[in-house]
Amino acid sequence: MTAAISAILALIEQLLPLIVSSATSSTIDTIINALTNMLPFIIQEVEALVTPVKNIIAALSATPATNASQLAQLQALDAQVDAAFATAAAATDSGQ
Repeated sequence: MTAAISAILALIEQLLPLIVSSATSSTIDTIINALTNMLPFIIQEVEALVTPVKNIIAALSATPATNASQLAQLQALDAQVDAAFATAAAATDSGQ
């Protein structure tokens, strides 16, 4: 499903200059409806990827072989994942 959604979004992005230059209300409705229908699958994929990444970070952080520098990198990565997910969730919640 991810590959299909990515392909559709990439196609829309490539055609966007043409779409915008000759857009009609009907065309915009069609694209909005397509994005609305795909959004639950997009969110599901993001959520599906966050958990494994967080699990990997947690496992590596708990490994005795992880040195202080690596631990700091993992903590920064964990914060980055949290921030990106929070930003994506906020954008979705606010209708952006």
